[in-house]
Amino acid sequence: MSKRSIFLSLFLSLIVVVLIPFSNEVNASNIVNPKQVYSFEQMERDIVRLAQTYPEIIEYKVIGESEYGRPIYAVKLGNGVSTSYINASNHAREWISTNLTMNMIDQYAQAYRGNRNIGAYHVKGILDQHSFWFVPMMNPDGVTLQQRGLSAFPSSAHSALITMNNGSLSFQRWKANARGIDLNRQFNANWNNLANDPGRPSWSNHRGSAPHTAKEVKAVLSLTEEINPEMAVSYHSSGEILFWNFHQSGAQLTRDRQHARAISNMTGYTMMGVPSRTGGGGYTDWFIQEYKRPAFTPELAPYVGNTHVPLSYFDRIWNQNRQVGLYVGLNSHRAFMSRFNASKVPVSLEVNGKNFGTSAGAFTVQGRTLVPVRSIFQELGATLQWDHVERVVRVYSGDTTIVIPIHKNEAIVNGQTVTLDAPAMLLDGHTYVPLRFISEAIGATVEWNQQTRHIRIISAEAVRAQAVEEEDLEIVEEKEIAEEILSEEAEVEVDEEIEEEETLEEPSEDQDEDIETAEEKQSEKEE
Repeated sequence: MSKRSIFLSLFLSLIVVVLIPFSNEVNASNIVNPKQVYSFEQMERDIVRLAQTYPEIIEYKVIGESEYGRPIYAVKLGNGVSTSYINASNHAREWISTNLTMNMIDQYAQAYRGNRNIGAYHVKGILDQHSFWFVPMMNPDGVTLQQRGLSAFPSSAHSALITMNNGSLSFQRWKANARGIDLNRQFNANWNNLANDPGRPSWSNHRGSAPHTAKEVKAVLSLTEEINPEMAVSYHSSGEILFWNFHQSGAQLTRDRQHARAISNMTGYTMMGVPSRTGGGGYTDWFIQEYKRPAFTPELAPYVGNTHVPLSYFDRIWNQNRQVGLYVGLNSHRAFMSRFNASKVPVSLEVNGKNFGTSAGAFTVQGRTLVPVRSIFQELGATLQWDHVERVVRVYSGDTTIVIPIHKNEAIVNGQTVTLDAPAMLLDGHTYVPLRFISEAIGATVEWNQQTRHIRIISAEAVRAQAVEEEDLEIVEEKEIAEEILSEEAEVEVDEEIEEEETLEEPSEDQDEDIETAEEKQSEKEE
């Protein structure tokens, strides 16, 4: 072997040695492996790991239980006050939608921490002002049955499950929950007119005895009411089509069509038209009807029939949908801010006698009054620090330390958590808190004049100083009154003495008569 060949061989070996660890490091950053049969148990483990790895932007909670007691998880991604909702695996065999949404959470979190873009979208910028709520597996019983069959369920349930499956022991086509209710026909949107209902629990199409009776649907309805999303996406498979229209009209139709076209251009999915008079019953149908806001049902992958989508399609699915969530998040936030700003009413602010007028930016919205943290606390002599990593405002005032997390309904005062009646908000670089918090946190006196829309805040120190001043003033007034009383009493005593002297000097009536008699006698004698 020539020296050149030996050198080339060594060089290539070095490249391999260098690249293999690098490749492993990249793979190690992925918590979710979407290229596998993604079970409920795997999802559960991954949700916990994601929350542990990215505590600054990921949290989760159980919003309910399935008919067989499996937890239904909701995952919050982001720190914003505006919200959107994305769910998956409404239908059992469509579990590749869980692979997609869990991968979205993982990839968006990585991009946030790395301050990277995904496509045209700056992920950190979106997640700092917006929160996604994912329900990555709405139908855990159905998914488990489709993937594992009867072995995952108690033997007492086997007979009923086989009957609902028309006698078949293969559950590859299964769509419903494990009680035979099709969750995407359970929502009260044209529910009474849905076609092709078998009239009994079944692997597909049974709408249930009444809308909103399945446990899984109840959980999702409750979450939706709680988070009040601006937009919603419900992932299904298959067909590469996009449902978005449920009898909207006017400006609502124009707006939703615009969003649908953007998502269609992004994914390549065909936009569907108005549903028939027997269509509906799905989550997005209900959301459009009740909330009058945009909602979309993308059908992932080319049509594969009555079975799950092969994992070989995942890369195609991811490339088509990786920016969809970010588009929804960005436009949800814009819609929220547009409505929020339209409902804001400015109020004037006065702190310890200094009148800011409306320039401080205090306002009322939806029955809540929010005031600027900096203007108030600095005027009260406190020191403020903005922690951009943890996204909190720290306030130091004497012996009091206050930590205010952005876009959360809580603050921490000297280590004790205080619940806020509205979240602290970061708007245009300024932090706002509910007015009530000011009195609770620092003991300030807060006065609100509804007629003039004026807030007057007086610190506890100023209140005490004013009380001392008023007390001193009262003492001075009492002293002056006492002196005045003493002066009046002295004048009375002098008057009485003068009267006594005058009384002693003036003769009485008898004395006057005696004098007159003496004078008469003296006169007679002289004569």
